[in-house]
Amino acid sequence: MKTKNAIKTVICLLTLTLTFGCSSDDDAMNPDPVDTRNFTTDATTDFFINRDGTVNIMVTGAFTDDLDFPTTVERRGFVYGTASNPTVGTNNSTDAAGANPVNATFFNLASNQTIFIRGFFEMSDGSFFYGYEIQTSTDIDASSTRSISMTIKPDLFFQNSDGITPELEVTAIEKESPIEIGFEYSINQDFSNSTIILDTDAKGNIFETNYSEFITGLTSGTTYHFRPYAKYADGTTTNGGNSTATFTTN
Repeated sequence: MKTKNAIKTVICLLTLTLTFGCSSDDDAMNPDPVDTRNFTTDATTDFFINRDGTVNIMVTGAFTDDLDFPTTVERRGFVYGTASNPTVGTNNSTDAAGANPVNATFFNLASNQTIFIRGFFEMSDGSFFYGYEIQTSTDIDASSTRSISMTIKPDLFFQNSDGITPELEVTAIEKESPIEIGFEYSINQDFSNSTIILDTDAKGNIFETNYSEFITGLTSGTTYHFRPYAKYADGTTTNGGNSTATFTTN
């Protein structure tokens, strides 16, 4: 009887050893996947101040997908919030564009806010992976960095006995949109006693395009000197360069 019990004990021990030995081997051969996904957002952002005072924030970043991870990436983008560690919700994210590195723009953010931004993957199972966040601000004074270049065209767009339509082109604009754009004109070459006429159709941001306005009330047979005009929200005005043109009314 003792011999049989001893044999049973040995068989049990061998069974347990084989069972746990196989389990350890399986674990070694099939370890849990290591998550190597990464999404880094550049700490430096760019901006543009809109005509209405809101701010566009431009971000860039670089990502690494994990091709061996069980779920695949359905979407890559950036998310922002006014509190740390923002998560994707309604109207607070935008898709990442371009080849790696990627970029995106958050439009029309309220001014004078601290903004937290981080990149994300939306996975095929509906989950999200988030990268490390950066912090930026929409409390921006662009007075030392903004610029606009404008050229007044040498030929009128339209002219009749009632008035003339000069035309100007914005050739470059950086950092901030003026709130007004138009023409300054005078019978004096030094633009003393000048008059400002605005383009009444320019309602939104000023872009790199052409602007014009039909100007009436001018004295017939008179030579007028024209140059571009723009005004920023802080009251600063500029002619955007040295471009001038001279027109004589009918």
